[in-house]
Amino acid sequence: MTADAAGIRIDRDDPRYWTLVRGFNQRFQGAPQFVEVVEDAAATVAAVQRCLDERLRPTVRSGGHCYEGWSSLTDGVIIDVSLMDHAGRDPESGGYFVESGCTNWDLVNGLYRRYGVTLPGGSCYSVGAGGHISGGGYGMLSRLHGLTVDWLDAVELVTVRSGRAELVRVGRDSETVEERELFWAHTGGGGGNFGVITKYFFKQLPKAPPSAWLATLAWEWSDVVQHKDLFFQLIQNFARFFNDHSEPDSRYSALFAILHLRRVAGEQIALTVQHAAQDRRPLDEFLAALQQGIDPSRLPAALPKASVAGHRMIQPHPEVRQMPWLEVTQTDNGSGANQRGKYKSAYMKREFPHHQLEAMWNWLTVDSPTYPKNPLALLQIDSYGCAINAVATAATAVPQRSSVMKLQYQSYWADVSGDEENLAWIRGFYGAMYGPDGPQPDDVMDGCYVNYCDADLGDWATLYYKDSYPRLQKVKAEWDTHDVFNHAQSIRLPG
Repeated sequence: MTADAAGIRIDRDDPRYWTLVRGFNQRFQGAPQFVEVVEDAAATVAAVQRCLDERLRPTVRSGGHCYEGWSSLTDGVIIDVSLMDHAGRDPESGGYFVESGCTNWDLVNGLYRRYGVTLPGGSCYSVGAGGHISGGGYGMLSRLHGLTVDWLDAVELVTVRSGRAELVRVGRDSETVEERELFWAHTGGGGGNFGVITKYFFKQLPKAPPSAWLATLAWEWSDVVQHKDLFFQLIQNFARFFNDHSEPDSRYSALFAILHLRRVAGEQIALTVQHAAQDRRPLDEFLAALQQGIDPSRLPAALPKASVAGHRMIQPHPEVRQMPWLEVTQTDNGSGANQRGKYKSAYMKREFPHHQLEAMWNWLTVDSPTYPKNPLALLQIDSYGCAINAVATAATAVPQRSSVMKLQYQSYWADVSGDEENLAWIRGFYGAMYGPDGPQPDDVMDGCYVNYCDADLGDWATLYYKDSYPRLQKVKAEWDTHDVFNHAQSIRLPG
């Protein structure tokens, strides 16, 4: 280990090396020449310049949550910004700054305790701001307050525009068109494309709610598996509600729900709802709408995870608690243990077509030698819309501004021996839902989320960015002419 102007250099003989070249998804491990841990902007400039001088490709790592491991997969240099983890007041603008190494929990906890504000970002506590915000950044307050990038005012990053590493700050009000376009590219264009982000700036941030309602509800697969029609009814009730109540001025904008459709081996289908308002009535109305048409005599309406002496307790009503909002964010935390995994995504503009309901049933209930039981495989359906959809499509680099749900396909497993079967299951499920071209934008679907990157996607540029992609390519050509910052799905130079 050596320390110099570029930060802390961790070579292959350092015992920390093998930890720092792995990320959240344990399927991937890089083999860089070394890892450069930087603690400020000056060290980041020096680290990038060293990469240029030594002709080594820089790969940027913040929280290490890249689903495809691109923040670790390199034979060049990993520039680790995770020690730049401060957030506070920006003396220049009077607003707030967030360093790119901050985790979601750093931001939620620090901004709340110091200033009583928050970002409408994700609930997975260990995700780093560097990639999360630049990819759009959404979470349980997004229906109420929009995406994180909707509040972004400026970004500081290290670029290589003229053959040398330099620190620039660009924002909405920058003097030149080129600078304003570089800022725009960071409002959803994804991480690792244009430079090394060091700070984000926000003139204002939404006030954190003083409290929120947290509701949980679960259905046992043992009760559901004999009633496909009721399974369909539950999903369509969820989808119909958000199809009907996702306009920007909806009285349900403070309500965010996640439906966890686990495979049968996971034993339960679960629902989590956060309602960040004092009035409980919208929450109760949603829970009632969710169970409309479901006959309790055929399917118990709600079953808790708890049991007494090995016997299930039937709970006819969901568990609903009003809690301080900060406690809710701790309770409803999406990060789990680091494991091997695979992920896919889709945006939905309206309710599910019947063939997709059939695909969900078939692939969640399948039990065969090809697809053995995995309790950690699921389809997660998140609510979307409201304030998110109040923003014009071209205002940011996030073009999906008319969706009402966001889907995430997930599978987790512990050992390399499970790779083939788990990858086959999730790819088969996704193919049954959308076909070989994925969820191409139309009147039902609207592509994929760049922060849930998926190496399987063929037409990823369209699925992530739609019509925004050519504009992103122009920014790339202006600010990274020699494609210094690149990965398997980075923005390509035009031509």
